[in-house]
Amino acid sequence: MWKKAAEILRGGGVVIIPSDSSYGIAALASNPQSVERLYQIKSREAGKPSLLIVGSMGQARGLVEFTPLAEELAKKYWLASLRGRSGPGGLTLVLNAKKLDLPEQIYGSGDTSDVSSQVMPGLHIGSERNVTLAVRLPDKKELQDLALEVGPFILPSANLAGEKPPFLAEEVDEKLKSQVDYFLDEPTDGSPPSTLVDVTGEKPYILRKGPVKVAEKS
Repeated sequence: MWKKAAEILRGGGVVIIPSDSSYGIAALASNPQSVERLYQIKSREAGKPSLLIVGSMGQARGLVEFTPLAEELAKKYWLASLRGRSGPGGLTLVLNAKKLDLPEQIYGSGDTSDVSSQVMPGLHIGSERNVTLAVRLPDKKELQDLALEVGPFILPSANLAGEKPPFLAEEVDEKLKSQVDYFLDEPTDGSPPSTLVDVTGEKPYILRKGPVKVAEKS
């Protein structure tokens, strides 16, 4: 079933898949038409960025500029977890984008003027008002393998704007199911949303608290 999801994504389709948190709607980040279609299906605001799912540190490095702080956190939480310790999925890193060749909806403007009203899954904010991307290496091996096979993809929760994320298959809106190309009906892992940390500068800036505790430095 994951193979079918990969085939559809590679062909420009949109799918609903289980994540290490809730069910999400996936589209290949490099396909502007797929990203636009996902936003329309979710009734997602065009100016609301979506985080990128990657399958390895190498993929992440191809997308964003790692600061020394980001390297430190990635080694502590991402790489250590891949060696069988605590899972990596609980931490999303927001960093300056290396290139601007992805659909514009995915990027953040770097404006932190109203963080309190915007902090939510997929938010991309940079402390220095640069163009940013949020990247996450998930716990779920199937998601890692999928990203390595088809490339980085966006995966906002499978709900309409303003509704709660679905953690059970029966909670996924039938309207959404009817508009995507495939629904992979397997259980989610049910973990809470990831900790979201801006690491574009020398100090971490917590945008959303989550399972990974990162201390803000004064």
